[in-house]
Amino acid sequence: MSWSSPTSSPGDPYYTLPNEWGFADERLALLGAAYDSGSIALAQRLGVNAGSRCLEAGAGGGSFARWLCSVALPGGRVLAVDADPRHLADLPGLGGEVAQLDLVTGDIPERAFDFVHTRFVLLHIADRDIVLERLVRALVPGGVLMLEEGDGLGVLDEMSGAFGEVWRAFACSTEIAGASQSWARSLPAQLEALGLVDVHAEAEIPMFRGGSPMARMWNLTWVQTHDTLVTLGIPPEVIAAAQAELEDEQQWLYAPPTVRAWATAPV
Repeated sequence: MSWSSPTSSPGDPYYTLPNEWGFADERLALLGAAYDSGSIALAQRLGVNAGSRCLEAGAGGGSFARWLCSVALPGGRVLAVDADPRHLADLPGLGGEVAQLDLVTGDIPERAFDFVHTRFVLLHIADRDIVLERLVRALVPGGVLMLEEGDGLGVLDEMSGAFGEVWRAFACSTEIAGASQSWARSLPAQLEALGLVDVHAEAEIPMFRGGSPMARMWNLTWVQTHDTLVTLGIPPEVIAAAQAELEDEQQWLYAPPTVRAWATAPV
């Protein structure tokens, strides 16, 4: 099935899932519940510990930034930045710092951090390559950049049922807004081209049961993007069928892969 462009112009990018939506805090909390364990396990492997100076770029709901505060402080630093930091108000009470920041044009400190992290952020930014260069410059010598971004990697086209149909329309809506569902696969080569060393990458296909935190997160995503999906040609009854699949605890579903890439600034 093909989809037509919504009324928003591709030349005027917008964020598909703005943080001011009434249930954004719940959706972001579910995203954290679905993905934090993998993010934390890799960050621990990469040596984040007491005293680490950390930048969380595009902190969203703040669950990973809260974990950083619990590990790096006291003695380290946790700076969480987001274009809309409304869900990060508790971080200063944990010892963290919060800044409202446009990652493309805002002031990102250079050579200041031992650990820099993003999760499902850069793929949504049209000037993502500029931001990537700026994040590399934020590292101290020996600092680690850890990126987690979504990428279709062929899986998107194979997703079945109403959930797959709605997901493909959602992917189209994000690309109209300036995102790229095929950019993350290039991250290892990009990190090497930017001069980082010890480059590694992996891709994981998330498989999950209906009713799980990940299923509930996607259900809320379809609620938030319902009107855009309809504008793209998805009938409301198909969206409802996708939501029913996500609520069915007997269903197992999968989503496009998460690409994780990490590398070190040379000493």
